[in-house]
Amino acid sequence: MTDPLEIAATALTLVCVILAVRRSLWQFPAGIAGSGLGLIVFWQAGLVSSALLQPVFILIQLYGWWFWMRGRNHEAPRIGRTPRSVLLLGSLGALGLAGAGAGLLEAFSAARMAFWDGAILCLSVFAQVLLSLKRIENWLIWIIVNALSVFVYGAQGLWLYCGLYVFFFFNAFWGWWEWRRELRSYQGTGARQAPDEARPQVTA
Repeated sequence: MTDPLEIAATALTLVCVILAVRRSLWQFPAGIAGSGLGLIVFWQAGLVSSALLQPVFILIQLYGWWFWMRGRNHEAPRIGRTPRSVLLLGSLGALGLAGAGAGLLEAFSAARMAFWDGAILCLSVFAQVLLSLKRIENWLIWIIVNALSVFVYGAQGLWLYCGLYVFFFFNAFWGWWEWRRELRSYQGTGARQAPDEARPQVTA
């Protein structure tokens, strides 16, 4: 029987991700609540890295909530891009931290699938930071995270989470397409401006 906490955490996370694609501010309270419940679910499943990820998510989402409302000259920022060098170094750094953390977890805890679970943690933090800064490349990192999550959560029997991340995998492509369409729309309203200098379409 599926844990009611897992059902609630899954539902809230699903709502959060869909709202993120739609660029709605409501993604943040939904995501914060889902992360709070997810902390309990992952800890009980022995996925230590995924459990520790949830408080980090909460902090980043609190910042993102503020930034999306008034983080750029007291106005909501536009969608922007991340330099390729930053994207590459951030991804490699995340995997390096995952490898280092996996060694510690395997030595001092009963953590399962420590490297892959750690990779989910570190890459998710990187992706969430990009999302909170409203950078379109967050969706590329989420595609990788979601593929890893399907593998890890399926192996641990968290089938509801596994199914959720199958959806998230395809949802990330939708998010990329939606955000790219929004980014391209700026060309008709001042393409020469920096991506963050004007007020975007953000739904509450």
